Amino acid sequence: MSAIKLNEPILEDDYPVYADYLYVADGRVIRSDWHDVTVRRLKHELGAKEIRRCDIYGRKAQAEAS
Repeated sequence: MSAIKLNEPILEDDYPVYADYLYVADGRVIRSDWHDVTVRRLKHELGAKEIRRCDIYGRKAQAEAS
């Protein structure tokens, strides 16, 4: 069985962030309470070094495969 690869690119600091969207902050899935801010601001507020897009379907498939 092959591992399911997640499509979770690192987001640039000027990328917009939206409320109720899922992101991956330093390896941990989070739901944003922030709207109309940038990744730079989200990193500052969370104390995170890296924000990635969350591959919801890929993570679900991984969970179902295990």
